[in-house]
Amino acid sequence: MKAHLKMFSHKVSAVLLFFFITITAQAQDYIYMKDGSEYRAKVEEITPEIIKFKKFDQPEGPLRTVNVEDVISIRYQDGTEEAFTKVQEQTPEKTTEDDQYVYSFDGDKKEEEQPEKPKSKFQLNGHDKYVSLGGGFGNSYGGAGTRFQFRVGGIVGFGLHTGLGVYPRPFLNPGTGSFQKRIQFDFGVKLFVYKWIYVDFQMGMVGRDDDYYLYETGDRGQFSDVLFGPAVLAGADYIFGKHLGVNLGAGVSFPITDVSGGGGGGPLPQTETNVYPAIDAGVFYKF
Repeated sequence: MKAHLKMFSHKVSAVLLFFFITITAQAQDYIYMKDGSEYRAKVEEITPEIIKFKKFDQPEGPLRTVNVEDVISIRYQDGTEEAFTKVQEQTPEKTTEDDQYVYSFDGDKKEEEQPEKPKSKFQLNGHDKYVSLGGGFGNSYGGAGTRFQFRVGGIVGFGLHTGLGVYPRPFLNPGTGSFQKRIQFDFGVKLFVYKWIYVDFQMGMVGRDDDYYLYETGDRGQFSDVLFGPAVLAGADYIFGKHLGVNLGAGVSFPITDVSGGGGGGPLPQTETNVYPAIDAGVFYKF
């Protein structure tokens, strides 16, 4: 009987010890670290930066801390688990010369491609590179006529144009001219200093019979006299939307005329250069 009681007592003690160990294991928290280690602990406080705890086997010991960024998760005594993922703050880094290059598998250093700058509305609408055909009145239109032009570049650009038109005023000597003799031409180079604004350097025909197509010169020469010379204008080729545009410009023209009738006592005709206002006004279509 005593032997049975003794055996029963040992069994009860073993069961109680098992429950004690189980309860003890469940009454502690586990802190799992990124380096593979773990802490049996009693978590006291969690902040965005650190976790404060006491070791489970030292409940009266010092308060300890670990950084949140070093912790994978915590399994609490009630069985729940909390994972920690800390987003690293992006801090500007100093750029070194090597940061501007990428390396291929064969070890060659290649320059890293820089992202393209966003284009302006002016460029997105194709106003920086285009071909156009227009009509109007002025130096670049050959009097009253048409003008072909193309532009390249960007905000600052370059353009070439040529015009073909007819002399728009009555001839000084009536009956001496025909339609073919009214035909005039012009060509020029434009420097677009900012978007639509330009400076235009031209060369071409601006009149006949000593008569500039804007003003009478007051001289009566022969119909064969041609007013031909350079001009400098400033203006704008403004485009509405994507296609339709208007051209306005003003400056000075330097037509050269023969005032000797082919004589003058020398091998070459005597010439004279006058200065007159120059204008351009027209509309055009951008392709």
